[in-house]
Amino acid sequence: MTGMAGNFWLALTVFSGLLIFIFLLIAEKILSKISNKLFTKNHYQQTQNTDSSFDDYQKLFTYTGQSSIVWDTPLSPPLIIGQFLFCKNDQIKEPIDEIFRFEQWVEDNDAHLLEDALLALREDGKTFTLYVESKLGTRIHVHGLIVGSAAVAHFTNVSHFEENHTQLECADRAMRQIYHAQIALFNALDEPVWIKDKKGSLLFANNAYRDAYDHDEDMMKNVAFFNETTRQKITEGGPLYKGLGTAIIKGERRSFQVSEIRDDEIIATFAHDMSVTENLSDEIKYMKRGYSETLDQISTAVAIFSADQKLIFFNHAFAILWPLDTAFLESEPSHTLLLDRLRTDGIIAEPRAWREWKDDLFSAYHSVDSHQHIWNLPDGRTVRVLASPHPQGGVTWLFENLTEKIDLERRYNDLIKMQGETLDHLSEGVGVFGSDGRVRLSNPALAKLWSLSHEFIVEGTHISKIQAQCAPFVHGDIWDKFTTLITGFAEVRETLSGRIDLVSGAVFDYALVPLPNAQTMLTFVNVTDSVNITRALEEKNEALESADRLRNKFVQHVSYELRTPLTNIMGFSDILSSQIFGALNDRQLDYLKHIGSESSALSNIVDDILDLATLDAGIMQLDLKDVNIDEVMAYAVERANERLGGRPVQIVVTQNTKVTKMLADPGRLRQIFINILNNAVNFAPDGTRIDFQSKYQENKLIFEVHDEGCGIPEHIIETVFQRFSSHAHNGSRAGAGLGLSIVKSFVELHGGEVVIKTGQERGTTVVCSFPLVEKTE
Repeated sequence: MTGMAGNFWLALTVFSGLLIFIFLLIAEKILSKISNKLFTKNHYQQTQNTDSSFDDYQKLFTYTGQSSIVWDTPLSPPLIIGQFLFCKNDQIKEPIDEIFRFEQWVEDNDAHLLEDALLALREDGKTFTLYVESKLGTRIHVHGLIVGSAAVAHFTNVSHFEENHTQLECADRAMRQIYHAQIALFNALDEPVWIKDKKGSLLFANNAYRDAYDHDEDMMKNVAFFNETTRQKITEGGPLYKGLGTAIIKGERRSFQVSEIRDDEIIATFAHDMSVTENLSDEIKYMKRGYSETLDQISTAVAIFSADQKLIFFNHAFAILWPLDTAFLESEPSHTLLLDRLRTDGIIAEPRAWREWKDDLFSAYHSVDSHQHIWNLPDGRTVRVLASPHPQGGVTWLFENLTEKIDLERRYNDLIKMQGETLDHLSEGVGVFGSDGRVRLSNPALAKLWSLSHEFIVEGTHISKIQAQCAPFVHGDIWDKFTTLITGFAEVRETLSGRIDLVSGAVFDYALVPLPNAQTMLTFVNVTDSVNITRALEEKNEALESADRLRNKFVQHVSYELRTPLTNIMGFSDILSSQIFGALNDRQLDYLKHIGSESSALSNIVDDILDLATLDAGIMQLDLKDVNIDEVMAYAVERANERLGGRPVQIVVTQNTKVTKMLADPGRLRQIFINILNNAVNFAPDGTRIDFQSKYQENKLIFEVHDEGCGIPEHIIETVFQRFSSHAHNGSRAGAGLGLSIVKSFVELHGGEVVIKTGQERGTTVVCSFPLVEKTE
């Protein structure tokens, strides 16, 4: 397009020069004829011819949008050649007489410049070139020159030239943009694209093509991209070729889908690498083979039918469940034929409405949801049939033999019934609770001992409801302990027994016994008649005092009693992990990893207890330093990932502030972040994410940790910051109850605050805000 613009201006220049040349010739002839007319009357006929030629010149100049003013001498009257059409308006009644009133038809600034230039031309013979704007919006080129003794001002309307030039420039700009966009697009492709002329010289090559040659210009000129066979096929393919080709790229043989077009001038080629597609196809074949081998090892019968209802796969369990001829199954029978064969052989029962039953079964081929059916076979077996849409079309059918499972459930129900009859005739109050804290079994004696109505001991009643009814009748918080132990997730579950005193004066012996499947049995025996109330009260008081002394002693000596063995355990674990004394197998290494992880967790609990004791004593000191926020957050995330132990929970860190450092105690800040993240890890369900972000707001640094757990119930949220307040709700694991208490204490020690935002099924967000202060000497 640059060439087009250049040619335009060259043509304009040549054309303008040619017109000026013609004008000069005309002017010379006119001057000559006028002179002869003024001084010689004998040339009347010649003068008439001159007038006729003059009219012709007038028409030519008017047609080409040109006009001229000629002064034979500085004092002679001007001669007007052509019509000044571009200066006609309502203000100029006689353009020829009023032509020199430039202010009427030329813009003000241009009018002054034109007047000065014409004056200098006539008086001093100073030539000029100007572009002026008429009040009609016309662009006029004015050229002042001296021809012999005459001064000539030549006016040319160039508006249409500029319009054409503007259009050409726009077209040129658009073509350039398209060209550069195409080049950028070609270079962005990972596939080679190149263009050659008819002689084979390379006109263009994108980056992918150059990468194939390691950007070696000599190789690109002398070494063909495709092998000889491919080049021959392309040559024989005519002006448009589409097909496969082979090339050696950096010593590696690759297959390409080739598209090439050619004409008399250029050859353009595009090569799409098919090697990745071929590799993926091979991988898919290997994966299918692996899936088939895996499915052959499971006990559930699996059959895959195509979209046209043909049996394209079945596993070994399917052949066992449906004892049909293997050759028949391998012949890819239709689903209808398979069902007819099973019905004919008496393997499945024939429903009364066979067609309707089959149509309902086959509706799975037109559904995006899974379908489930239960088949009762003539031989007494019960099969659950699950139809699931296959990603590649068709349906995957799973056949699960439920016979044994149903038999086990029947025997289990008989056993439960027998146990229930036994419990109902016991004098002891018995309640069996599941891992969710709900009643599984109970007997009338339990309701009688605690004066409970029947609705509180029916199956499904939560322990918290029973606690709410019974706790007011008991001295102490033994029911809190019952609830905690029944709903907790302690790794070691031990039997608990003791004696409780009721407000009424009655005394019960209790026993809390762990049962299989995370169930717990709680029993009560009324021993009021055999216990001295006074002695029981004294023993209880002594037990409380002993517990208080034990707690204080534990807090005072925990560092000496626990830290040393913990340090030894962690040290020996590290020594064993380094395998200095011999190689360990994977299971042993995994055990050591768990030992190290649990030891570290216990060490953190010990440290938390000591920190709380130090805080209570009022001797906690902060070592304030400039702390790198990114490093502390990264360290805490690393510890949290270790605690996850491979669980499918993702921790996402987001930095929403340009502040990189803050004044804080680095050790305590790490401890804050670790405890918050560990709390989130405890309650985050598998397959969710934990968001850990920082932001700056109102001269405060704010750190937020959000998990997608079930949220904290309202009756618990008020106690989460209390020491040793440990809660396990909705199946989550209860911790030591120190983490959030430590967090609150250390954040407040830094002058900040902690807020918890939560709601049922909306997760929990712990927000820690720190004032942003500068370090003082």
